[in-house]
Amino acid sequence: MSMTIRRGTIPTVPRTPPGRRSRPPARPHGRRAAPGTVRVLAAYLAGAFLLLAVVFALRPAQGPAPAAPAWDYQRETVALEGGGALNAYARWAVRTTAWLARGSIERQRDVHRLSPLDYLAGADGAAGLAAWRERHRLPLEGATLAAVTALAAWGTLRRRPGRRWLVVLLMVVAATVLVTRPQAATALAGRAGTAVPNQLLRAAATADPGVSVAATGGGTEAVQRTVAGRYWTAFVGEPLSRLQTGTTVLATAPPAAKPGVLGSLRGRVTAVGDWAVGRRGPERAVIATLALAYAVPFALALVALAMLASCAQALVWLLVLAGPLVAPLAVDPARRRAVLRWWLVPLAAAVALLAAATLAALAVIRVAELTHAADAYLGMLLAGSTAPVLAAALALRRVWPRRRHGRPARPRALPTRTTAGSSPAPAAVRGGAA
Repeated sequence: MSMTIRRGTIPTVPRTPPGRRSRPPARPHGRRAAPGTVRVLAAYLAGAFLLLAVVFALRPAQGPAPAAPAWDYQRETVALEGGGALNAYARWAVRTTAWLARGSIERQRDVHRLSPLDYLAGADGAAGLAAWRERHRLPLEGATLAAVTALAAWGTLRRRPGRRWLVVLLMVVAATVLVTRPQAATALAGRAGTAVPNQLLRAAATADPGVSVAATGGGTEAVQRTVAGRYWTAFVGEPLSRLQTGTTVLATAPPAAKPGVLGSLRGRVTAVGDWAVGRRGPERAVIATLALAYAVPFALALVALAMLASCAQALVWLLVLAGPLVAPLAVDPARRRAVLRWWLVPLAAAVALLAAATLAALAVIRVAELTHAADAYLGMLLAGSTAPVLAAALALRRVWPRRRHGRPARPRALPTRTTAGSSPAPAAVRGGAA
């Protein structure tokens, strides 16, 4: 019996030192973890935001925004009489409040009536593409026919089965449709971004407990005009009426009729004349400050939600416009997962984000109205009863500690200090054995 020793390497098992966790096995070379839906949507939104910023930077050379019917808040004249520092401050504060409210309403109005990329670049780009197509009509038609014929022959005569030729053929057909109908494609992509907020606004109008919104029945624009009118009246109309008359009598009056109503009130009521000419400077400053403090957070929230909705609309416009070129890739089973991850799921997420921004804006407006109504109702309840309320609060503050803790304990006597040379006080010790 003979034994032969063979030289070789003995496989060693790596040991992990105590206290450390073993690392998971590395992935095969060339494979990476696919990004999640949140990361893809965040990257798409960042790209849409940068594209919007670039287009907005180049937009001032273009024409003005499309005309829209004027609403009541646009006809409002914000003016106050009176001199002095307090009246000047009240005039600035109420004009700032009106500017914030008007800007927030217009940003929300733009979300419902136009898509930003379609308005800024879609129409001009489609017109330029149509003009270029007419100039090169014959070469484009010949190249398209040649490409379709070659792809069909290649797919029919090839021996290996596959669907790549069909995918490329469908993409050529989709590109042909986009080139021949650019205006229709951009308009359809733009309507996809505005249809979501309009449908949600109609659904919210049916569920709104406000009778004025439910009774409009004139479509999306009528509902939005009613909501914007209530918002403007609560945060601008009523404070401006208080600054001019001391009451809210002018808040619900039509903008064209307010000067006449104010003139008649000044001629009949002396107190209204004092408010109108600016003799109540301190009261005006307080009212204007409170109105501005109420309007700032809600206006900023509405503008931020409008910006988020605009980014979502731009992303929806881009994805819908790219749909005819991306959808043919789903014919190939190997590319269906990529189409789902990079196009369909981000499109659904962008639509959901647009809907969430619209609902959040409606909720902010509703909360603003409820907050203002609660403050006005509380002020009406406490009007003329400030002194009794303060007296009751002070009485409760003095009585409440006694009821909670009983009678107050007697203060203990402080120990007397011993002076130098004096003997300490005698202390009696009872019991105890050493």
